[in-house]
Amino acid sequence: MRKILLVAVGLSFLVGCGSAQVKVNPGAKFPLDVSDATPAFLFPINMSHLGAQGDPLKMGLSVTAGVIAKFGKKVISGQQLFDLVGNLSFELAETVDAQVRNGSFQMTGGAEKIATALAGLMEKIISTLVELKLLDKPIQFKYIVALHSHGSSSMGGKMLKVNSWGGIYDSTTKEIISYINDESTYANEEKALLGQIPLAYNAILEKLIAGSAQGKK
Repeated sequence: MRKILLVAVGLSFLVGCGSAQVKVNPGAKFPLDVSDATPAFLFPINMSHLGAQGDPLKMGLSVTAGVIAKFGKKVISGQQLFDLVGNLSFELAETVDAQVRNGSFQMTGGAEKIATALAGLMEKIISTLVELKLLDKPIQFKYIVALHSHGSSSMGGKMLKVNSWGGIYDSTTKEIISYINDESTYANEEKALLGQIPLAYNAILEKLIAGSAQGKK
């Protein structure tokens, strides 16, 4: 019994540990002005690349529930719309990552193709959000959060290491506002993940909105 208890304590200590690197657009002011009237939009995240012992659909729904609980109407999760966006979920986050790594916060050059594809899709996304009653009425989202996550299991599959990257994109100026590369470790079990994953993404959102690796200022 004592051995089992020690293992459980060790696992709980590892859950949620990690680090985050945040970079910000030098021309942006933080924290960003997100409110019920001017919410940010969390672009659907592909949860199937986590390598997790859990259903990607259930984890996606738990992310939406977590966002609602934490941010209310200040952040609108589009997780239920994943089938609508397809590869753009990955491509948008990858483009944000590539631009910032190359020292640019502008969605220009090769990145402009992705920005144009996003602009063309947003009208359909907004109308669908209204149909699903996730929005009261059609609005133009200024801030769009694009994230991609990739995970791998360790400790015989008991733990899950997740790397998430991406950032906040200003749809009106075609500029990346803030960027994050986050690494965290969780217990690789569906029930535990359904509780931990929403907290993880909420923490990422806080950091991006605050423009700080410490989150809320």
